[in-house]
Amino acid sequence: MMLISVFVITCLTIITLALGRLVWSQKADKARSIHGILGVSVYIELIKLTQQHRGMHSGFLNGKLEFKEKLTSLESSIDQCYTDLLKFEKNHSYPENLSAHYPYKQWQRLLNNNAIDSAESFRIHSGIIARLLDALWDMSDEFSLTSNHNIEVRSPAQQLIKTLPELTESLGQIRALSVQVASKQEMTPDKKLQLLFTIEKIEEHCKNLTRPLPAETYKHLTDFTQNIKRDIQQSQLSQQNPDTLFQEATRVINQLFDVIHIEFETLKTTINGIKKLF
Repeated sequence: MMLISVFVITCLTIITLALGRLVWSQKADKARSIHGILGVSVYIELIKLTQQHRGMHSGFLNGKLEFKEKLTSLESSIDQCYTDLLKFEKNHSYPENLSAHYPYKQWQRLLNNNAIDSAESFRIHSGIIARLLDALWDMSDEFSLTSNHNIEVRSPAQQLIKTLPELTESLGQIRALSVQVASKQEMTPDKKLQLLFTIEKIEEHCKNLTRPLPAETYKHLTDFTQNIKRDIQQSQLSQQNPDTLFQEATRVINQLFDVIHIEFETLKTTINGIKKLF
């Protein structure tokens, strides 16, 4: 009888410990995913600012000297984002091989390049942003967002981390290229092909959205891209005001980033509301 009692107590103890460990694990997983959203939000802001810098830098190198002051302000904001990211990585023991140190070094080399032309600037900026997009995915995966076992977390996270940021990047390229063309008042065949190809990518990204954009945002997006396409086909893009092009593109891009930030808040609520496994 004594042996049976000991056996029962031992089993109950093991079950209690296992359940306690499961509860602790669930809470830790939720907390880590919430922390992950904080980290990827900084990456999102960094991508947004770097895209803006690319567009202004293209205009500046093609004669829009009034962009200089805005570029200086952007560079300060971008540096702050890198500082915040590196601090976040340190606080959360983030893997060194995934660190923001690598795109930050590319960014510093770009700023220290005093003999750069607009084409090279576009290429380097785009390379940095491509690396940031990869890093964004790596961080979201590391913090169980895009890799979450729960489809209610994983599916929206994949759109927020991949499809929408890639859509903003295609629009950012349109912004930089169109400002470059308008500032220089010249549309070369390669720029025309690059612009039309990027517009096709935007249309493809829109098809891949699993959750529709707000109606007003989608309308502004399609209106902007159709206007750019029309100006290209009618050979009028080089005659447009570069400031106006930059502002119109920025309005659409900012609306998309607003969607991302709003849906991240919704994702936090979803994560917090996930029920226990038992």
